Amino acid sequence: MGLRRRRTYRPKPTTPWMTMPVRWSDLPDDLLPLIYVKVDSLLHRVRFAAVCRSWRAAAIMSRQAAPPVLPWLIFSSDGGKSRRAYCPEEGGILRIRIRRQVLTGKRFVGAHDGGWVAAIGGESKLVIVNLFSGTEVSLPARNAYPTYKIVFSESPASSGCILAAIMSQYGVAVCQIGCPNGTWTVKQLDGLLCLMDIVFYNGHLYGITSFEQLLKFKIGVNKDGVLAFIGEPHQLQIRKCSGPPAYRRYIIELQGKLVMVARSYSRRINSEPIFKVFELADKATTEYTHQWEELMTLGDYALFLGAKSSKAVYVPASGHDGVQRSCIYADDMKYLTQLDGHGDCVYPVQDKSSHHARHMIKSAGSYVAAGADTSGMWVFPPNFWAANSRQARHL
Repeated sequence: MGLRRRRTYRPKPTTPWMTMPVRWSDLPDDLLPLIYVKVDSLLHRVRFAAVCRSWRAAAIMSRQAAPPVLPWLIFSSDGGKSRRAYCPEEGGILRIRIRRQVLTGKRFVGAHDGGWVAAIGGESKLVIVNLFSGTEVSLPARNAYPTYKIVFSESPASSGCILAAIMSQYGVAVCQIGCPNGTWTVKQLDGLLCLMDIVFYNGHLYGITSFEQLLKFKIGVNKDGVLAFIGEPHQLQIRKCSGPPAYRRYIIELQGKLVMVARSYSRRINSEPIFKVFELADKATTEYTHQWEELMTLGDYALFLGAKSSKAVYVPASGHDGVQRSCIYADDMKYLTQLDGHGDCVYPVQDKSSHHARHMIKSAGSYVAAGADTSGMWVFPPNFWAANSRQARHL
């Protein structure tokens, strides 16, 4: 019987990096900012910053270079300490714990970049709060009027911020946040001017009426040092648009231009809404000074439209978490209220060959809560949220 040589195991030589566990914190510091600017979701950015100190430092350093995040659709209060919000990046509902109890039981009436919201409740008490930081802005005076919508001239963190409010279809009011003698100044409009939307554009307040009249308000300071309207609003002489009558109009800034969105229905039964987008152009004639020119594309942007807040958002060519360029996303669609489903569900309704599909602007998405109040409002989160470790674990 022959002898079998015993095989001896000899481990292969190893390099030092193979003997040590690789840690995320060991990634080169100059690589982290390059990674962070590719993260387009706010929640993913929060998770990025929660990895370790070096990653958090990279996130803070790169927050200005990161692309804007998508709006969230937040719904009315159900009486609890949190609000339901639809996050397009996550494709589902989040529960946002309200850090300020002043929002409990109130309805949203406006929003501004960076997570700021305006809400109003009993006795018409208005509050301005940042949903993400919890910061509340003190207002110089109580708003004693029913408020439909509020817009901001700039960040409410600035003492120069002017609030403008649609008090009713025939009234608008203004107030300055940092004015010690501030009070709400109301301007009643002619009964034929039914105001549908307002916006600050190039330092001026504009309003659009149901009959397509564009009003420009002049705002100044009176002898008592209080913000006030000066004279009557100027109605721009504009050639009217063509197309079916619109039952809802929005005005919004798009790439430095003032844009009107007209929303109407076709004559077909159970048809989807028709959206037409028009840009204000200088076209001086003997009769008109401007005209609305219809846009067939939104370029690199998508429009998020709402009764309380609207915004044009830049979208990369590859899309942004399912959101596509040159598309319109509305906060509520009446024809979609009859949906099956219960609980915390929101249905993103994709493009169904709307009227403008043959062009390049599409009604590509609408969001409706099932089994709940569908009165949502778009909020615009900050590009960077310094969430603490406990908050990050729940995202």
